[in-house]
Amino acid sequence: MTKHFFKVIFISFFTFIIISCSKQTPQEVIIKDAHVYVPLKGSMMTSGYLSMENTSNKSFEITGISCSSSRAEIHETKINAAGIMTMEKRDRFVLTPFEKIIFVPGGKHIMLWGLSDPTENHLDCSFNVHNEDPINFKFTVQKRG
Repeated sequence: MTKHFFKVIFISFFTFIIISCSKQTPQEVIIKDAHVYVPLKGSMMTSGYLSMENTSNKSFEITGISCSSSRAEIHETKINAAGIMTMEKRDRFVLTPFEKIIFVPGGKHIMLWGLSDPTENHLDCSFNVHNEDPINFKFTVQKRG
């Protein structure tokens, strides 16, 4: 009886360890629909769009973006008091708890220069986060039209 009891305890313990190790912690910031367009012929510049959602109860201070083979910056298009549309670089912004931000033409977007190989299917990028690990994601490279 004692031998059987120890077998059950041993098997239960290792089952618990395996289940505990295999559970993934939920991702706090979810990136969806990340896509970048192939630059127009003769241009080295393009733009990328995505949505990001904070599913946690803490804020994330985004301090920039890095992409593997291109220079990348976060930009925002705004209309000033005179009604003129301007685009400016955003060095940082805060993603508050449970907030969703959509990067779209005419709003926040990613500017990219020097897309090294426009035939690539994906571009590895990450948002830099103050005092946190980067938020890694892939842009899908799409042809225009």
